[in-house]
Amino acid sequence: MRRQRGLVGLMGLAALVGWGVNARLAEARVTTEQSASILVFPKVLATASRDTVIQITNTSNNMRHAHCFYVDGSPVNPDLPVGPLNPPRWVETDFDIWLTRQQPTHWVVSTGRWDDPTDDSCRGAVCNPANSGGNNGTADCCDAGFDPGRIPPMGPNFTGELKCVEVDASGFPVPGNSLKGEATLVDRGNAFDVSKYNGIGLKGFDTNNMDGVLCLGGGVTGSCPSGAEYEACPQTWILDTPSVNAANPVLSTAELGSSTAVNLTVVPCSQNYETQEPTAVTLQFAITNEFEQTFSASTTITCWASYNLEEINPIFDVTAVGGNVLQTRVRAAAGTPRGIMAVVEETVTCTNCGPNVSARVAHNPHNSFADQSGQDVIVIPADQIQAP
Repeated sequence: MRRQRGLVGLMGLAALVGWGVNARLAEARVTTEQSASILVFPKVLATASRDTVIQITNTSNNMRHAHCFYVDGSPVNPDLPVGPLNPPRWVETDFDIWLTRQQPTHWVVSTGRWDDPTDDSCRGAVCNPANSGGNNGTADCCDAGFDPGRIPPMGPNFTGELKCVEVDASGFPVPGNSLKGEATLVDRGNAFDVSKYNGIGLKGFDTNNMDGVLCLGGGVTGSCPSGAEYEACPQTWILDTPSVNAANPVLSTAELGSSTAVNLTVVPCSQNYETQEPTAVTLQFAITNEFEQTFSASTTITCWASYNLEEINPIFDVTAVGGNVLQTRVRAAAGTPRGIMAVVEETVTCTNCGPNVSARVAHNPHNSFADQSGQDVIVIPADQIQAP
């Protein structure tokens, strides 16, 4: 992995006082509805066909800071699928944001956001990525409001994730539990074709020793002398989806016809930004159709992966699985006991409604309350934080 630096460190020193959190045992209760101290957006795109609008809100009544990482998981050769001869880029770009009390902010991933105090107020009903990237007389809601700091642009072929860790004014990780976010995936050819999911949050505990090793669940170890500092990643994600190529019930008339595609995006919870070595995880899939017939599949991901389900295994096709509705339980294999974060996106295509008539919906899967068996760790480079 190569590292690219955005805005460098924040100034000053703040004591860990008044964060309003309590020490408790780690439980695999990631959240998509409550504020947290680590915020993960597994699926972020800035390509020729799609872009992403990121929204992050400070839910507290005090100023809050975050250190964020883009990780580019696109293949070295974008014209070929990811594989042993065409690995993910694993390029990290980091930057910092700060938010005043109760402040929301937003930006378009392809253009980023400049720190410009002359930004106009919102002049449109929506954020159209085609108008983002500066106060040039055409900017709309994409660039409106109080800037959170300079956010670097990504693309033109960025496919990966965004992770933000709450820190204090000096860059120390802290358990403020103040961040909440959403990601909106926008089709460049049709601004009304959008899908949206919530950022996945991990709550922090006041066992956090404010160093560069962030311990997600687990007990006391040499790397984690205080034990768990954040909620653990869940042991299992539960996907409730149609089968691949299943007909949509609303459009399943003889005159219209329809089919469904299902895409799964997965990133490992453990990431070492210091050594820049991507994490590999073998995933196991337990698939059950509406007739309670069960099937299995497996695949291995490295760094970041986004697959249509039939690319993992043809069993996900409606003809092969023998049912229209599936519940799929996804977990790491025993040989790679690491947690994962996941997002599902479904695309429904109307067969006889005209050319390329389709609609997408993204959603957060359910997850088990059982902890991942292995402890996950996020390592922030020493030059990006200050030691207490």
